[in-house]
Amino acid sequence: MFEYLYGTVSYKKLEYIALDLNGVGYKIYISLREYEKLMAGEKYKLFIFNYIREDANKLIGFLEEKERKLFEMLLNVKGIGLSLALAILSTFSYNRVVELIISEDVENLKKVPKLGEKKAQLIILDLKKKLKNIDVIRETKISSYLLDDLILALEALGYAKKDIDKILQKTDLDKFSSIEDAIKEVLKKIKVEA
Repeated sequence: MFEYLYGTVSYKKLEYIALDLNGVGYKIYISLREYEKLMAGEKYKLFIFNYIREDANKLIGFLEEKERKLFEMLLNVKGIGLSLALAILSTFSYNRVVELIISEDVENLKKVPKLGEKKAQLIILDLKKKLKNIDVIRETKISSYLLDDLILALEALGYAKKDIDKILQKTDLDKFSSIEDAIKEVLKKIKVEA
């Protein structure tokens, strides 16, 4: 079976891409995060998970080998099928999934569509020990969507985007555990510089 495929993305749909290898188009299923990264007309090396069942034979593609490995681990958890494993990797980045499992964060993990509390707990129970030794870059506590919320909140308070950007470049957002703390700190800095 395939270890990886290297070719040009002919076109992409939300669930899959067509990868052209010397005139042969391979239908490769992907997560939404991969969908955002892959561009039609560009060449990519995709690590392949060969999903073979009695009723299905699908290729699942990942830009990074570690993501494929995590996907395999998720599939080995009882009750986690192909679509749910892809939904997890569509909702959260690799680092965030590992972080949620290691920190036993059921509440955030179950934000994945169709992933209930029991299955979220099963994932944590099954994978926590296996993931303990994996190097993971901790994502900032103020993640990208919270950063967007922070910018919107400051703009709503009447601050110009260029002023906000200037202050944010000098602010270490990692030290904040909530959006409220970040807003207070940034407002202080804006007042000092004004």
